Amino acid sequence: MKISASDQVKNWLAALPPQSKTRVRQALRGLEKGRGDIRALQKELSGWCRLRVDGLRIIYKTMPGQIILLEYADTRDVVYENFLKVLSRRSK
Repeated sequence: MKISASDQVKNWLAALPPQSKTRVRQALRGLEKGRGDIRALQKELSGWCRLRVDGLRIIYKTMPGQIILLEYADTRDVVYENFLKVLSRRSK
């Protein structure tokens, strides 16, 4: 599997403190192999999955051609609400 990240995820990752950045990168290496704290999302976010790394969440989707698209990332308390807003803006 190959990982591709949106600009939001790239900028978010670059802004993380070194320790958090290291943990996220390790989790992403595991995600490439199908490992990690992964869960399919439900309701409005059906079709998307999340990767949990401590209090951080990365929302992603597996695309054809074995590509994992990291779409949105943030802290647990705001990630789902903010991602729903992003999806709502896209659909308009």
